[in-house]
Amino acid sequence: MAGINTSQITGDDLAGYDKLSPAAGLLLRLPFGEKWSVQMEIAYLGKGSRKNISPRDSVPTFYLLRLHYIEVPFMVQYKIRPKIELETGPSVGVLFKWYEEDTFGELGGPYSSREHFKPLDISWGFGGTWWFKEKWGLNVRSLSTMFPVRNHDQKSSYRLNRGQYSSSIMARLSYLF
Repeated sequence: MAGINTSQITGDDLAGYDKLSPAAGLLLRLPFGEKWSVQMEIAYLGKGSRKNISPRDSVPTFYLLRLHYIEVPFMVQYKIRPKIELETGPSVGVLFKWYEEDTFGELGGPYSSREHFKPLDISWGFGGTWWFKEKWGLNVRSLSTMFPVRNHDQKSSYRLNRGQYSSSIMARLSYLF
């Protein structure tokens, strides 16, 4: 499977799914019954946030956050029509690299006072697949983290807002061997 991922980080004071990244990996699918199947994947998934400088900004601001994950989703799928399936399930991501910069240069690093990202990302996903050929499908999925990917600076929190969360929407082509 291969496709694109668009993502955002809540709590970064930016709005919108502005960070595009690749998504690619392998899947193992086990059908049981006529309508049900389970699917496990191992995939690279780029996440993050982005704001480009705009002439409409009163103060020119740039921000870029790249998060690189190896993601392992476990999806339960249900066939609602002969070529259409819905899916839901948990996903575990392992962060193996991250990079953050703003208008003034690179942020973070080992000596920064900024909070670092958590090495494990636990998400819940839902989506669907349209099988347009016998072995080819178009999958659209949304993933949202269940726990913060990073604490707010100074570890502040307010009620259920415990930090920054990640949300992704992806579109991928899948091929079954």
